[in-house]
Amino acid sequence: MTETPLSFSPDSCRDTLPQPSFANGKKLLFIFFLVVTALLLGVFFLIKSSLQAPDDFPIGEPIVIEAGATAREIATTLSEKRVVKSETLLYYTLLLFHDPANIKASTYVFPEPLPTNEIARRLSEGDFDTDLIRFTHIEGERASQIATRASVILPAFNTERFIATAEPLEGKLFPETYFIPITFTDEELLALLLQTFETQIAPLQEQITATPYSLNEIITLASIIEREANTLESKQLVASVLLNRMEIGMPLQADASIEYILDKPLSELTADDLKIDSLYNTYTHTGLPPTPIGNPGLEAITAVISPTSSPYFYYLTDEEGEFHFAETYNEHLTNIERYLR
Repeated sequence: MTETPLSFSPDSCRDTLPQPSFANGKKLLFIFFLVVTALLLGVFFLIKSSLQAPDDFPIGEPIVIEAGATAREIATTLSEKRVVKSETLLYYTLLLFHDPANIKASTYVFPEPLPTNEIARRLSEGDFDTDLIRFTHIEGERASQIATRASVILPAFNTERFIATAEPLEGKLFPETYFIPITFTDEELLALLLQTFETQIAPLQEQITATPYSLNEIITLASIIEREANTLESKQLVASVLLNRMEIGMPLQADASIEYILDKPLSELTADDLKIDSLYNTYTHTGLPPTPIGNPGLEAITAVISPTSSPYFYYLTDEEGEFHFAETYNEHLTNIERYLR
């Protein structure tokens, strides 16, 4: 039997193998191009967004850049102060587009939000035109008192306009020592006070939400406590007393609310003053006054949010300023006999 040899032809083999499609290659290349483009656009918009000023940009707040601070330290400081969104982007902007050795140590005040590249430029040029003065807004002060003192040191300050705008915002004008330009107007000062309040309250938001009270109720009670007590411990105990009274519908009987409507020192209040017909009279009306009676500091606000748990419903202060608390009215009368007569 004769065997027939197998014949091998390269052309016949090529005919049996799948051939690459040129159309498929173009499709894959197009998809690759789309993916890369989408990634690049995503990175572009991410960087662009990160270069914009933060929503809580510290308008008007003095920020000190110390002599000898490195570019990395400056970037960290400004990120923590919420001047920039990205510490890394500011650092590389300073490194690539400015000479870090030329960064000027100074006190910087930004009157408006600025993007990262503008912040970097200001740092390189310095801010030596800033002429800052100290203005201390004391805990418990009301808007009219702030206006009286601010008008003395700020030539561009409009007292009447400030009072008209600020009084409806009583309670949210945060007490603090501020360093501000002497050119500050009443509008700029008000914006700074309100911004500082928002900044200070933000970390407490979860605790505030956990209470049965609104933010306005909390700062209204805190404004009374600010005038009634003088240390964190006494504020927390007084908060406990007033909250205990509110829970059972008992009048707060806080002299500070009478002081507010009469504009009269606590030491000068009389028995007749306690009978005045007003919603701010917490002797004749239960619950809180219609508005805060001043601007409480962080201690008083914290005292309302986290009061000392106590069974007390009464308190008084003796001539040395010491507090004495009582559970019952009879115990309170005993304290009056013992410490005030």
